[in-house]
Amino acid sequence: MKNFFTLASLLLLILFNSCSKKNPEPQVMTPEAKFDFTIADSFFKKYVTGGNVDYKAVIKDDALNEFIQQIKDTEPYNIEEGNERLAFWINVYNAFTIKLITDHYPLESILDIEQKANANPWSIKFIEMKGGRKFSLDEIEKEIIIPHYKDPRVHYALVCAAVSCPELISEAYLPAKLDNQLNTQASIFLDDQEKNYLDKKENSLHISEIYKWYASDFVNKDTTVIKHILKYINEGDKDFIVNNNTNDINYYDYSWKLNDVK
Repeated sequence: MKNFFTLASLLLLILFNSCSKKNPEPQVMTPEAKFDFTIADSFFKKYVTGGNVDYKAVIKDDALNEFIQQIKDTEPYNIEEGNERLAFWINVYNAFTIKLITDHYPLESILDIEQKANANPWSIKFIEMKGGRKFSLDEIEKEIIIPHYKDPRVHYALVCAAVSCPELISEAYLPAKLDNQLNTQASIFLDDQEKNYLDKKENSLHISEIYKWYASDFVNKDTTVIKHILKYINEGDKDFIVNNNTNDINYYDYSWKLNDVK
């Protein structure tokens, strides 16, 4: 009987270790570590111009793979919490969106990947980090960034490789300047009349579908979408909206055309 219980205990231990290897936990030891954004910053400066990406050039170079290897060797939950870790996640999202495009290039749209890969491009688990854990773009955006940081400005930074997205900046998001970068991108996006437009004759706003898809994020932070917009829109349009009580909202059709260099 003693031998039976010993054998049973051994089998349970083996089973537990096997399950642990399939679902590795974050190896959090020093949650005050800084992340070196030098490689990411160099990559975005080299290949992003005017919000567009030179995908052909990215494929021919090893710069993206260098950043991806750095991410693969990183335990994200050891990175200092706050702007340090948020900047890390934003750069990871944008870099791996580019990686997803280059893996299936040439493309007319990121949506074409679904037919090529037989999977929703945002649900593919291809973002590998330390410990063998893999994430999808959706998991990083909707299960990590949005619920944890509760900052709707991230929607101006997470770029989905489409021309109707907010502009991808030609530098990395950096902890020390993250707030300024997010504010700047919000203002740039709202002042782009191909994506957001105030029709003063009709007293109506024509805005991106981003404000419809993620309405709850903007409302939870700023009460209404319009109140959020007023924080970042130019002063002239802001005064008009306030003085004329503009509340008629229409949404532009979203263009999923690839943000490729022309």
